[in-house]
Amino acid sequence: MASNGELPVELARQLQPGETVHIAQPSDLTLDRRFGTSHLVVTDARVLVFDAGKLAFAAPVATLKKVRIDELFGSARLVAETPDGDRHLIYYSKACVPHFAGVSRALNDLVEGRPAVLPDKVEPAYCPRCQAPLPERGATCVLCVQRLQVFKRLLGLLQPHRGKALLLMATTVVTVGAQMGPPYITKMIVDDVIKGSHPERLPGWIAAMVGCGLMLLASRLVAGNLTSWLGAQVVADLRAQLHTQLQRLQMSYFQRRESGELVGRVMNDTGELQRFLTDGFPYFLVNTFSFVVIAGILLSLDAKLALLVFVPVPFLVGGGRWFWRRLVPMFHRHGSRIGALHSILNESIYGIKIIKAFAQENSRSRKFNRTNAALTNARFSIEQTFIGFSEVMFWIMTLGVTAVWFFAARRISAGDPTFTLGSLLAFVGYIWLFYGPLQWFTAIMNWMTNAFAGAERIFNVLDSKPELYDAPDAIDVPKLRGTIRFDDVRFSYERDKEVIKGISLDVGAGEMIGLVGKSGAGKSTIINLICRFYDVDSGRITVDGHPLPKFKLEQLRRQIGIVPQDPFLFNASILDNIRYGWPQSTFAEVVRAARAANAHDFILDKEDGYDTIIGEKGAMLSGGEKQRLAIARAILHDPPILILDEATSSVDSETEKAIQEAIANLTRGRTTIAIAHRLATLRNAHRLVVIDDGKIVEQGTHDELIAKDGTYAKLVRLQSEINQLRSQTVVWA
Repeated sequence: MASNGELPVELARQLQPGETVHIAQPSDLTLDRRFGTSHLVVTDARVLVFDAGKLAFAAPVATLKKVRIDELFGSARLVAETPDGDRHLIYYSKACVPHFAGVSRALNDLVEGRPAVLPDKVEPAYCPRCQAPLPERGATCVLCVQRLQVFKRLLGLLQPHRGKALLLMATTVVTVGAQMGPPYITKMIVDDVIKGSHPERLPGWIAAMVGCGLMLLASRLVAGNLTSWLGAQVVADLRAQLHTQLQRLQMSYFQRRESGELVGRVMNDTGELQRFLTDGFPYFLVNTFSFVVIAGILLSLDAKLALLVFVPVPFLVGGGRWFWRRLVPMFHRHGSRIGALHSILNESIYGIKIIKAFAQENSRSRKFNRTNAALTNARFSIEQTFIGFSEVMFWIMTLGVTAVWFFAARRISAGDPTFTLGSLLAFVGYIWLFYGPLQWFTAIMNWMTNAFAGAERIFNVLDSKPELYDAPDAIDVPKLRGTIRFDDVRFSYERDKEVIKGISLDVGAGEMIGLVGKSGAGKSTIINLICRFYDVDSGRITVDGHPLPKFKLEQLRRQIGIVPQDPFLFNASILDNIRYGWPQSTFAEVVRAARAANAHDFILDKEDGYDTIIGEKGAMLSGGEKQRLAIARAILHDPPILILDEATSSVDSETEKAIQEAIANLTRGRTTIAIAHRLATLRNAHRLVVIDDGKIVEQGTHDELIAKDGTYAKLVRLQSEINQLRSQTVVWA
C-alpha cells in the first residue's frame, strides 16, 4: 500500500514500536476548523489523528464500521461510524477533497477486510513554489514556468528543418552587417567629404550606401520566405502531434475538459505560435545580434558617451521582466476565455434544435454575450498594459539620446579634436539601432508572451499521460475466443464514489448475456471496462484467461464490436461510415452487412444511395437510420466479442423486430453483451445479469428471474405498467 504523504518525524516518534504506516495524509484544517495542520494516519492496526503535533484520536481499524465523508460549507470532514456512535476524524478544505476521497476509499476497503490500494497520486492544486492557484491540477504554473525551457523546446521543433534554420541564421548575419554600414558611411561623408574637402570620394561612399541597402533588401526577402515556411511547417507539425496525442489520451482526460477548450488549443494557440514564429522570431534573431554588435561599436567610438547610452538599459530590462510577469496571467486568462467562447458556440450550433424547442434563443445569446464581453475585457487589459509599458520605455530611451546630444555638442563646440561632427551623427545613428532592439523588445513581448502562453498550454496536452497501449510483456493474440471473466472488480470515475463494487462474472465464449438494471446502476461502465477505456481500481478482468493489460490494446479493440446507444457517424458517405472499422472491405460485403441490419432498403431510397453524404453527426438521417448504420458497421466488423448498448432504442417496433432477427444471426458463435431498457429486446439472451448500485443482485433466465420475484421481476412489472399506460394514452388520443 502506498502512502499519500510523508509523516513528520515528531509524529512518527509517537507510534508504537514496530507499527507500520500505510497512509499518512495531512490536512490544512485543525480539529477546531481553523487553518493549520493535522494528520490522519493509518497503520497496520490503528487509525490515528494528530492535531497540532499531538495525538487526538486512536482506534483499532477493526472497531470501525464504516467511514464516510460529510460535505460542509467550504470544507468537509471524514467521519468514522463506530459502535459508540459517529466520530469526526478530521476536517479539511476543498483543496484536499481528492486526497481524502482516496483515503476514505482505502479505509473502507480495510474495514471490509479487503486489501486497500490508494488511487494514483493527486496532482497539486497550487504551485509548490509560489503557492499560486494552478489552472488545473498538475498544470504548469504560469508565473514560475521556465521561459528558457519553453524557448528551447520551441527551438527543438526546428530540428527536422535544421538546414533551412541554419540558412536563416546566415541570412541574419548578413542583415545585421548591412544595417551597420549606413551610420559609418554617414560619418565618412561628413568628416572626409564635407569637412575634409574631398568631393571626389562622394560617389564611392554613395555607392557603398546603395550596396548596403540592396544587401539588406535581399537578405530580408530571403529571411522572410524562410521564416514564413519554417513557421507554417513547425505549426503544421505541432498540430499533427496535438491531434495524434488527443487520440491517445485517456478517456478521463476528456471528461474534465470541454471540446471547445481542446479545439482552441489545437487551432488558436498554434495560430498564435505561428504568428510569433513568422513575425517575432526573425526580429528576435536580428535585433539580439544587432544589440551585441552595436554595443561594441559604441564603445569603440567613445566609451564615455557609450556609458550614457547604457544607463537606461537596466530600467528597460527590469521593466520588461515586470511586464512579462504581469502579462503572462493575462494571456492565460485570454486563452481560457477563448476556449469558453468556443464551447458555447459549439453547443449553440449542435444544440440548435433543443434551443429552439425551449425558446431559449435570447437566453443563449445573453450567455454568449457575457462570455464575449469577458473575452473583450481580457484583450483590452492586455492592450492597455502593453501600450502603457511601451510608451514609458520610449520615454526612457529618449533620455539617453538627449544626454548624448548634450555632452557631445559641448565637446564639439569646445573644439575637442577626438570627437567630430561626423562621429556624433554616426553615434546618434548607432544609438537608435542600439535602442531599437530594446524598443522592439516591448513590441515582441506581446508576440512572445502570447505565443509562450499558448505554447505552455500546448505542451501541457503533449505531456499528458497517454493510454498505456502496450505493456512491455504484452501478448499477441490475433483471434480471441471470447471468454470473459470479472474477478472482484471495483472501479470509480471519482475517487470516493465507487460505480462498480466487487463484481464477479463469467461469460462463456459464444454466450449472449443481457445486462439489466436501472439507469446509473453501472451497466455502461462494465462495457467501458471490457473495452479498456478505463482500468479497474482493483480486481481484474480477463479475456481468454489473460488479464486485459496484457493485450496489445489495438488488437483487443479491433476484436470488440460496439453498437452504442447514441451512434456517432462521420460527415462522410454511408459507404465510408459502414466500413469505418474495416476499410478494406468490398462493396458487396458492405451491402450484405446493410441487408443484415435492415438498412439496405432505406439506403437505396436516398438520391445517391451508398454515396450519400450524411452530414455532421449523421444530421441527414433519422435516429433509427443512424442506429441501423451503426449495426451494419458492427456486422461488417465481424468481431468475436459484440457489445450492444441499447442498440434498438431509436427504432420503431416493426424495425426492431427486423433488427432483432439480424442480431440473432449476428450473435451466433460470438460472445455478446447486450444492454437494453426494453426487456423484450433481451429475449434471445442465454442469461440475464441484474445490476443494482454497482453490484450483481440476480442472474438467470427470464423465467427463472420472474419466479424469484426479485429486482428483475419488479422491473418487468414496472415496464409493463408503463407500456399499458402508453397504450391507453394512444387510444385516448
